[in-house]
Amino acid sequence: MPTLVMMHGMTGTAEMMRPFAEKILPDGWALLVPEAGVEHSSRGYTWWRYEGGDQPGRRILSATELSDVDSSLLKLSKLMPDEKLVLGGFSQGGAMAQELLQFEHDVLGIIAIGTRVVRPLELRQRLLEIPSAKLLWMHGENDHRVTLDAGLEIPILFEESGWDVTRIQHSKGHMIPIEFHLSIRQWLEKL
Repeated sequence: MPTLVMMHGMTGTAEMMRPFAEKILPDGWALLVPEAGVEHSSRGYTWWRYEGGDQPGRRILSATELSDVDSSLLKLSKLMPDEKLVLGGFSQGGAMAQELLQFEHDVLGIIAIGTRVVRPLELRQRLLEIPSAKLLWMHGENDHRVTLDAGLEIPILFEESGWDVTRIQHSKGHMIPIEFHLSIRQWLEKL
């Protein structure tokens, strides 16, 4: 059976992500809920630190921020089991799920919720090199943390690379609305 890997967003924790991950986990699947390694100044952890504070809407990461991403990626990659995976996450965690495609893992699908692409050119190239799979993309129209415009780059990139993309666009903000939890579980069960 596959393993679902679900990653929290900035200021989150593995403990905060676990109830959602358990709720969507298909019967018989394994679950891995890793925790980011950088402590956030207000609460929880982050996969990369924003220089000069988090500025909603900023699309390009600095060299230092990308270095944090790479450091987090190396740690995450070492945690991945050698079996079929669905890589998912919310906000920064969703960005990390996409970034993990750089590594040689057997990926059935990606779940990208309220997130964006960190390195679009590199992701586009990598998607051409690996077998296409399935993407579940979810984003809020009123997301002021990661704009809908930034989020829409994800399904477009994956669709252009031949992936089977399921889009869920909702009217809320930077969140995982409870009314879509069952839809996410059903998507996983069909993989």
